[in-house]
Amino acid sequence: MKQLFRTLVDQYQRLVYSQAMFILADKSDAEDATQEAYERLWAALNGGEFDVDTAKAWLLHVVRNICIDKLRRRKPVADTELDEYENESSHSKPVTQLMSKQLSAWLGGAIERLKEPYRTLIILADLQQRSIKEVARSLDLNENQAKVYIHRGRKQLRGFLQGIEL
Repeated sequence: MKQLFRTLVDQYQRLVYSQAMFILADKSDAEDATQEAYERLWAALNGGEFDVDTAKAWLLHVVRNICIDKLRRRKPVADTELDEYENESSHSKPVTQLMSKQLSAWLGGAIERLKEPYRTLIILADLQQRSIKEVARSLDLNENQAKVYIHRGRKQLRGFLQGIEL
């Protein structure tokens, strides 16, 4: 079993890490997700119900789900960018800062209200500025499906934010 585990890790290490890095865009988080995927692989191998023929697909599916969970737990990107903006521009008008902070909070709340896969697609495509091709590949969708889901997600976001006046 140890030999099988080592073989699978050696064979798919780059692919699993690349998938995690692609989705998370953070080296530390990608390393953590990869490690967690291998922990689950070890547990699956010990459980005896692991099919070696589907190891690649299984590992990619597991790491994708781990990454999605990590994205859900992250602080919205807009809030992070706003914090950096506030630190750099302390001479800005307080009203402008307050409006930006409120808009960021509304947007973050609206994104959290989105259901999957829309939330993940909006985060990857709009907040992380990933291309449609990258988003589709990372979530095992074809490009047309990704475009449709992103369109639907944006439409839902507009609906959530429609009553907000600036």
